[in-house]
Amino acid sequence: MRNRCLLGAGVALAIAFSGAGAQAQFLGPYPPGAFYLGPEGGWTKLTNETPSIAVRGPAGAIVTPSVTRNVSFNSGFNAGARLGYAWGPWRFEEEYSYRYNSVASGSFANATGTAHSNALMTNVIYDFTLGWPITPHIGAGIGAVNVYRSVGGNATVTTPSGATVTFTSPAFSGSQWSFGYQAIAGIRYLINPALALDIDYRWFGTPSQTIRGAHVTTPTGCCLFTSFKSSYNSNNIVASLTMMFGAPPPAAPPPAPPAPPPPPTHQVYLVFFDWDKYNITPEAMQILEAAAAHWKAGAAVQIQVTGYTDLTGSPGYNQRLSERRANAVATVLERLGIPRNEMVVAGRGMNDPRVPTPLGVREPQNRRVEIVFP
Repeated sequence: MRNRCLLGAGVALAIAFSGAGAQAQFLGPYPPGAFYLGPEGGWTKLTNETPSIAVRGPAGAIVTPSVTRNVSFNSGFNAGARLGYAWGPWRFEEEYSYRYNSVASGSFANATGTAHSNALMTNVIYDFTLGWPITPHIGAGIGAVNVYRSVGGNATVTTPSGATVTFTSPAFSGSQWSFGYQAIAGIRYLINPALALDIDYRWFGTPSQTIRGAHVTTPTGCCLFTSFKSSYNSNNIVASLTMMFGAPPPAAPPPAPPAPPPPPTHQVYLVFFDWDKYNITPEAMQILEAAAAHWKAGAAVQIQVTGYTDLTGSPGYNQRLSERRANAVATVLERLGIPRNEMVVAGRGMNDPRVPTPLGVREPQNRRVEIVFP
């Protein structure tokens, strides 16, 4: 006879930890706090399952020994969306995701079926701000998952009284809410300050639960029902495009900075940079060539090469950016004939702005490297 059982997993609410450390470094070139949203999608693969199936009497007592049925699944897809808030290196987000897989094979005869889930997750993600174009991150999430399965084929069990119960496809089908959890690891590429691409691996799962299935009437008239025990675990590759709100607009081209008056006791050459850049422009190359000619024309002296940033972004990010600017200048000066051991190279980040401004102001004259001759 045909039997249809309810299959899935139980219900839970997600509570994510909150709050970031007061000393946390802020992410990238956009403000320390920014809302974001975006779509996601990718590949998913359910792990093979070995559900435990039993037939029980009206009072719940097992009337046949439990049997194990193997079920494997084809690769499938996932799709969803995320809405969150980035605070420094921390991201706190709400995520909806849908996953779908079809049955590949099983120890039922003519095994068929599908499994899909709808998940509402609360995730916490930490980005490692290493100063690289690609930023690694890790995270975790918990939430509520509604799992639906329709798994079938042909199977027969015999009760102790000798009654035979036959299940035909689909042998088990149904859905139920359950607690869900996931581990996240991936990389992020900032396309621009307001748009990021994430590629993640996510392990997603639910606890194992025993589900009561549909009633079955045997040839002797005894009313029985099935129980089905399994969990829902999957491996996922997810790509997402994240749009951030609150990022600064693109900066206007900076005006040419005026040449500073020479100090009375030493000579200073200034090299200026575009916002969030450390590449040497053609104008900067002319200044470096003049500085190298100055060094070659006199006695060998040790010069100071010090990088600075404006007052946008985080102190940690700007410190690394100022060091990259100083090293970029020192590399060119060395190529122009000044030995590296004749240079003291350092970065000062947001310290000692040439033009004092409030935080968040993009002042072109503060994005500089100073080459100081004694």
